[in-house]
Amino acid sequence: MAKNHIFYDRYARTKKRLFILILIMTFVSLGSGIGILRLSNLKTVGAGLETVYHDRVRPLAQLKTISDCYGLHIIGTANRVLNKTMSWEQGRDRIKDTTAIIKRSWKEYLQTHLVEEEKRGAEELRLLFASVDEPSARLMKILLNEDRTALSQFIKDGLYQGLEPLMAKIDKLVKIQVRTAKDINDKEQARVRLGLSIGSASIVLSIILFIFVLLQWQRFRNLLNSF
Repeated sequence: MAKNHIFYDRYARTKKRLFILILIMTFVSLGSGIGILRLSNLKTVGAGLETVYHDRVRPLAQLKTISDCYGLHIIGTANRVLNKTMSWEQGRDRIKDTTAIIKRSWKEYLQTHLVEEEKRGAEELRLLFASVDEPSARLMKILLNEDRTALSQFIKDGLYQGLEPLMAKIDKLVKIQVRTAKDINDKEQARVRLGLSIGSASIVLSIILFIFVLLQWQRFRNLLNSF
């Protein structure tokens, strides 16, 4: 269009450049927003996974260790000594080592994050530990005396009954761990779905905005060409 034409716009080139710049900035902004959103979701999910590992998976392993110590090692050792598949000395050493493992695993468990229900269960379990000290001490005394008759009678009448409430309480704490881990997983899944929904909506919005800008620009050019 000639410069002396009445509809000549000497700022047309500048406006075109501004239009392109605004369009690029729009896409960059939307892309950055989506990227930040995705990174935020990844960080949240990562934190959730870390929580599940440190405060749910590890405590599960510690509780299982304690349960195995009582159910397999202490009871198992008593039975093996009784059946003469383990010597008296080996039995005593096994009980000492098992007691040390129980104390260490319990201490590590208490250092994890405990929900309120878990705190109550842990306190009840702590009290039960005191109640099984007597059967454990009695078993060690029998092993020291190497009294097979007393060992047989103790296994029959006192050992299982003394440990059963404690084993049941440990099982309850394990179920709390599993349920809490499931709740964390459900929350993280919901956050991921929300992030995907927002990200998809942002992409659709950017496409609509792009089409709208193109249509308006074409309309503007047609209007200029009509004169």
